[in-house]
Amino acid sequence: MKLSQAAIFLTTVAISHIDQSHAVNFIVIQPDDLQFYDDWSPPPYLPWNRRYPGKSYPGSSTLPWINKLRSDGLEMTSAYTAAPKCGTSRYSTVTGRYPSRSSHGRMQAQNTGVTSPSDASIPNTKLRDILSVTDGQDCTTSNLAQVLKANDFETGMVGKWHLSRTNTVGDSIDGVRAAINECGFNDVEAMYPDNMDPSKFQGWYDSSWSHNMEYVAHKAVEFIEDNVDKNWFLYMNPTVPHSPDVADAMTKNCLITPDGDFSTTNNPNGVAEPTDWCVEGMTTPDADGNCDCMAYRETIKTRAAGSVANEDLGSIWVDDAIGAVYKALERTGQLSETFILFQLDHGQAEKDKIWEGGIRIPQFIHYPDGLGTAGRSFHGMVSTIDIAPTILDFAGLTEEYSMDGKSWKGAIDDDITGDEWKANRCLAFESGTERAVRCGCHKYVMMNDSSPEKLEAESNSWWTGNEALFNLCDASGNYIVADSLTPSPEAVNIIDDNQELADQLKALLDCHLLKTNASADPIYQECTLNGDPITTTTVAPGPVAPIGPPQLLSSNPAQNDAVSGDSTVINAKVFDDDIRRVRFRVQLPNSNRLSFTDGVKVSSNGDESDYEFAVDTTMKGKYGIMLELIDFSGNTESIPSDGSWMTFLVAENAADVVNSARAEIATIISDHPTNLAAKFVRMGFHDCVGGCDGCVDMLNGDNFGLDVPIEVLQPVVDLYSHTDFGVTRADLWVLAALEGASGSQDTLETREFAMEWVGRPTCEDLNSVCVDNNGNDNGCSEDRGPHRELPSPDLDTKELLAYFQAEFDYQEAWETVAIMGAHSLGTLSRENSGFNGINGWLGNTRDLNNAYYDDLMGGASDLDDFETLMESADWEQVYVNNEDIGTPNRWEYERGVDPHFVMLNTDIALVRDLSEGLIGDEGEVSECQVRCGRRNGNGCALPRCPHAEETWEAVKTYKFDNEEFLADFEVSFKKMLTTGAETDAGCASSLCTVPTISRRNLKKNYLRK
Repeated sequence: MKLSQAAIFLTTVAISHIDQSHAVNFIVIQPDDLQFYDDWSPPPYLPWNRRYPGKSYPGSSTLPWINKLRSDGLEMTSAYTAAPKCGTSRYSTVTGRYPSRSSHGRMQAQNTGVTSPSDASIPNTKLRDILSVTDGQDCTTSNLAQVLKANDFETGMVGKWHLSRTNTVGDSIDGVRAAINECGFNDVEAMYPDNMDPSKFQGWYDSSWSHNMEYVAHKAVEFIEDNVDKNWFLYMNPTVPHSPDVADAMTKNCLITPDGDFSTTNNPNGVAEPTDWCVEGMTTPDADGNCDCMAYRETIKTRAAGSVANEDLGSIWVDDAIGAVYKALERTGQLSETFILFQLDHGQAEKDKIWEGGIRIPQFIHYPDGLGTAGRSFHGMVSTIDIAPTILDFAGLTEEYSMDGKSWKGAIDDDITGDEWKANRCLAFESGTERAVRCGCHKYVMMNDSSPEKLEAESNSWWTGNEALFNLCDASGNYIVADSLTPSPEAVNIIDDNQELADQLKALLDCHLLKTNASADPIYQECTLNGDPITTTTVAPGPVAPIGPPQLLSSNPAQNDAVSGDSTVINAKVFDDDIRRVRFRVQLPNSNRLSFTDGVKVSSNGDESDYEFAVDTTMKGKYGIMLELIDFSGNTESIPSDGSWMTFLVAENAADVVNSARAEIATIISDHPTNLAAKFVRMGFHDCVGGCDGCVDMLNGDNFGLDVPIEVLQPVVDLYSHTDFGVTRADLWVLAALEGASGSQDTLETREFAMEWVGRPTCEDLNSVCVDNNGNDNGCSEDRGPHRELPSPDLDTKELLAYFQAEFDYQEAWETVAIMGAHSLGTLSRENSGFNGINGWLGNTRDLNNAYYDDLMGGASDLDDFETLMESADWEQVYVNNEDIGTPNRWEYERGVDPHFVMLNTDIALVRDLSEGLIGDEGEVSECQVRCGRRNGNGCALPRCPHAEETWEAVKTYKFDNEEFLADFEVSFKKMLTTGAETDAGCASSLCTVPTISRRNLKKNYLRK
């Protein structure tokens, strides 16, 4: 059957069907920094001191469980990681793509202008949706877990993740877990989001716990036991032998876990759970029924023969955890039908470098039903990019998105296919901006002037230059493995004597760079040498001509279209080779879904036919459409196959658009793992400095972090910004800010924060000047707005009032004092602003209320005397040195310890007059202090700063009256959100369009900026 393609969608994906004769369960095990042991045939010696990746097994242990996977399964003797670093390797494993494909990394590359080769590093290789780049749905579409989940697999992840950003404002451990859920993993347990760092995730990690392989193994076993009757996929990432110190970790109470303290004295659920997670072979119940791991851990030390090295203790610990999983599979009768893939995340000899010691890895597959248990080897080159397509192949599923890797299932079972694979397979390798490619015995490396490989080679006098060619095989054509008598092949650059061969491989690498160029749409066809032997002259390789997406014909409405009326006819034009029926399903604005209903075939022209379906669109808002194409054999293809919807908008006026958009924004805020409400409020302020135009300059460091709300809001902008209704991107940004503020109120009777004006022009409408880092005007967009100066964090009282008067026409001091109350929301990060405020101003970062003023002024009643009111919280100024991350050094006020809260000079200026030069370099206030040193009983070390007369009464009012604060905040905030518009005449209806004259004035205002 050749199923037709619906004209209504920009892309379609073939539906997948599970063949139950295939593997039904999958485990990928990827330890962190495990060694490459001698018995596993490690790669050649590194090019210096005859040092190589292999080593003897730790102590008396032979790592029996890992070696059982090897001896009873399939050993891949030429396995590679696509990139030799923890996070980059994991990205390629779960996506089947090279790390340079990362949508987050491509966005970063486009922002920096370094797009080929782009920086394939851990910070750039995150599993995120970036809608501003083509094919940028790494999280919600383009990964193995999503495909398996869509085909009714239970999906789980335990251990180290390393694929989420760690410095986003508001990130928390729960936020990361929610992000992993969003990326396709239903069950996320014993999760370590990154390397253990106490400065990240709102203080989640502390010294009371560390590595805990018993708990990781328990959660893996629990997942296996809970899903006996289902198909499932488990991604298991042991955190050892990576730092922190493994010997120290083994002294910790194993009941204290990354998910909380499960000891009987401090259980997060309020009750003891003494026997819930004993793990066979790793814990035993003690006299009280609690799981005891300490006696077991002593056996690890014994087997390590006294070694306290991470690699020795950690390797044994990992092996025992794999044993616990193996026994659970046996115990539940699932072992024979489970495909277990074990691999290292990278070579341990030269992590982060593209020497063989950095990119070659061991890889073992244990799958009795599919591979038997006799033990065998496959010598063809495979990569981490091949894991996702191979697993889908073993599951009987088709690939549902484009991948760089390919399945080796056919190659391992067919001699002819296997020989062709070994003869013709070529692989690329990426590390930072370094690139290499290997075909057959030969490896070509391209380096820049600062390349560590190049510098090492030159310093040891092996070879010079920015490119190298190595022969990795001996005279018999066999790959050179670690051997103390054999020199490293990577110490000998043979390029001068083999220029033609080098040119072939360079052309192959150029092809790889072309198809992964971050500034262009991705190309996924394999770069090949046309199957010719590597030593012969061949045509310079290039991407195979892509088979384009299905031809898409006219549709009405198309994705994100807007229509009016109480009835809408949906038209889908399809190729009609053998289609019997086209069925339509509708999702209403209230999220109710109608049943599939046959469309009416209204016309046919050759192979093309039009089907129509009439929808009652009396209800206004966002509609979704899904199709089913059914052929004469009864085969069905759903479009789209991932369960998403083609969306369009039904509205009669701007009010319909605003109401529907606001409801969707509220849902997005509620569902998002970070504090999106605070981000929208912040975005509204930054956008409206200079005039609310739906644009910010992301090259301005003051705007760092705003990429998150911009990206999240983009689908709303795509659907709801329509000139027919006069609603612009600038309006939707304002709407998001209003909803962020409204939804953050913590009172029973909340204020509405109603949207009153639409029609704000965007920076593109105004022909604004928007420049890049080089001062070139490249046009304006939402993240390339005009450059505007945001207020310094070190303004004194008079400067603060003057700034807000100039920018937002605040004529009264209370307007400025009220708007500053927005600081009750959100956090500050060193990476974005230079301030160390991960817990925000107040600790509770999600409630808009008057608590901000309570921390600025003392007293318990507005009747208290002046001196009592002056005794505010004990804020002490602290220096923040940011030289390690490149943001400005700062002075901030802090109180409290673990967690601590912060205030800036602009905050303190509401209650203390810091004028007359009291604020010095980098914001230091050295001549006075906020409050007397009551805590040490010695009075004030410095004079107390004078009170701020102009703003004092407003702070006092808001401190003791939350309702008054919210009322004034709403007035001030709305005034800010109409900056540049002539709205003095007011709006006589519930929603008005800003007058034309306001647009002219706004443009002049921009030009002055």
